[in-house]
Amino acid sequence: MDHILTLATEEVKKIAATADEPLRRKMIDTLRDLLYMLETPEETMQRLILNLGVFNILSESDGPLSLQDLTARTGADPVLLGRFLRHQASLGYIKETAKDEFTANHTTRNLSVSNIQAGLIFCNDILGPSFQAIPSFLAERKYKNPTELLDTPFHKAWKTVDSMYTWLDKRPRETAVFNQFMHAQRSSVKNCFSFLALYEECRDWSSGRGAVFVDVGGGTGQQCKALREKFPDLPGKVVLQDLPTMVAKAEALEGVEAMAYDFFTPQPIKGAKYYYLRAILHDHADDKCLEILANIADAMTDESTLLIDDIVVPNQNVSWYVTQTDLAMMVQFSATDRTEEQWKELLAKAGLEVQKVTTYTHAWQLSVIAATKAK
Repeated sequence: MDHILTLATEEVKKIAATADEPLRRKMIDTLRDLLYMLETPEETMQRLILNLGVFNILSESDGPLSLQDLTARTGADPVLLGRFLRHQASLGYIKETAKDEFTANHTTRNLSVSNIQAGLIFCNDILGPSFQAIPSFLAERKYKNPTELLDTPFHKAWKTVDSMYTWLDKRPRETAVFNQFMHAQRSSVKNCFSFLALYEECRDWSSGRGAVFVDVGGGTGQQCKALREKFPDLPGKVVLQDLPTMVAKAEALEGVEAMAYDFFTPQPIKGAKYYYLRAILHDHADDKCLEILANIADAMTDESTLLIDDIVVPNQNVSWYVTQTDLAMMVQFSATDRTEEQWKELLAKAGLEVQKVTTYTHAWQLSVIAATKAK
């Protein structure tokens, strides 16, 4: 594969150096279409913010549809709709098959997935104004790195004093869209449990020794479910912890105990084999992270391990997936994604020591950091 990529790259370089304008543009469009063919739905979601109605109609059709058909299905003005369809076809989001005739392609089908659409709606309707507020927000604060949870571009854009989660709680539609977005983000990514030897590490653990796995801030329990499916014979009790409103929505799962808990308070489960934080700490600045970590560290024993399932930013050549997510954390929470060195420094301040980092995706740099109490 590397050999093929090298040859293709050399050919593209030759064309770039010698091609006339028509050939150069044709090559750009061809390479774009090849890129789109490789994308998963959530990768398409991260790249685009669009009106999605036509994508569903085209994806559900057995063949091309005329502009007249699409006008009848959408109720849009045919001249206006035609202008947008031709633009979307020029970008490769749909395929133009004849004059005023269009059909779905790979990108269209990616964009017809409901959770993917929810992600785009969230990014456009909620994060969009927040990102637009960045220049004036930073200028007013003399370009200091944001660190205050309740002083962010999100707060400036929406003129609110609430945290984003409190703000969402008051808006059912936006909350539903946000929850779908969270499910969509990793829908094509293998779960971290495929890369961890948890069963081998605790096959001798018994229920009499306490919980085997505590999912701290685990939402409605999707990770607990994935854990039980991957390791059905995992010994001991699995505990799902989150705020009462989230736990109330959790699916009843065999072998999983749901517990209402705020991770800014002392951890009630003492001496568990594993404590697990998934995409929690990148929502918080260091001071709040240390509060969360201190509560877990106080509950850990020498046999306990903290598993942090989060992004570990490379020291250089960082993908735009990671940098985009990092800026989204800044916009919403004055938070950040961290390098391995930054993770080690943060955990050390909480009396924890990193034992191993397992990176299980390339583009996102999703990783599991295993930490124990410092000796």
